[in-house]
Amino acid sequence: MAKHRIESYVAPALFLGLLFFGCSKPEEKPVAPVPQSAPAIPADATVIATVGSDPITFAEYQERLTRFGFKFDADLALQVKEEFLNSLIERKMMLREAQRRRIKISQPDISKRIESLRADQVNGVKDALAGQGIDFEKWKNDVWEDLMIERLLAREVNGQITVSSAEIHKYYQEHAPEFERAEQVRVRQIVVTTEADAIAVLGLLQKKPDFAAMARVKSTAPEAEQGGDLGYFSPGQMPAEFDVVFLLPRGGMSGVVKSPYGFHIFKLENKRPAGRLSFDEASPEIRIKLLHEKQDRRYQQWLKELRSRTTFEVNYQALGR
Repeated sequence: MAKHRIESYVAPALFLGLLFFGCSKPEEKPVAPVPQSAPAIPADATVIATVGSDPITFAEYQERLTRFGFKFDADLALQVKEEFLNSLIERKMMLREAQRRRIKISQPDISKRIESLRADQVNGVKDALAGQGIDFEKWKNDVWEDLMIERLLAREVNGQITVSSAEIHKYYQEHAPEFERAEQVRVRQIVVTTEADAIAVLGLLQKKPDFAAMARVKSTAPEAEQGGDLGYFSPGQMPAEFDVVFLLPRGGMSGVVKSPYGFHIFKLENKRPAGRLSFDEASPEIRIKLLHEKQDRRYQQWLKELRSRTTFEVNYQALGR
């Protein structure tokens, strides 16, 4: 198996990161996995990559691919297969580095992460995972791995990055056209499936004019949980049926508006006139942009350094099976 340097790059967000599973409170408290020595590899196993002394078998690769929601078959593009293998190799590199730096993840850390990913479902976590064909213990180990890598990146990459006020001011001055803004409106909506339902909702709003609360109960749109909040948008960014909102006064509510998505009721929360964002208005956005750019450059540099001091081999031909 010839040594092969990985060329493709998967963004700093972990490609094999946690899968999101909605579940009720776990029936058992998760226990922090303890790193084990590598299990014995069957003599007939196909090793498609090694990272240091850690092998990645074809069976492990397929299992990881399935847990991430892909099906390994002839229809899956070879490029996707290779990029996924690259991301798995990088993941193992980072895990080895985290262990070398003696990063620890406690049982409460894992419990907190699992709780943060919960959604309201009837089944326990094991049942929810089993319904998707995912082994609970392996999923719990994924949680541990993600936390290990996140803590490593926080220490080695993100924790070393700052953005100064001078950098923000310079960017604002040199990129003035970016801060020219068209008229914008912030809108909430309630979407229902029939006109009769929409008329009924209008009647309810006259009695109880809490639009956000009504949206949470009645709307079928994805943003219902946020009180129907669509955020800010400019003319032309939404379907033509939404243009009626630009004629509403602040706090005003539309009648029933039909679109291909159903029957809408809109409420105008706020208007922003066209013009250039002030420095104070633009600063938070600029800070985030510069921070992300610096973090990405630092991550690329750090990952290149990590690769240079890690011995690994790859057998891409095995993915053509």
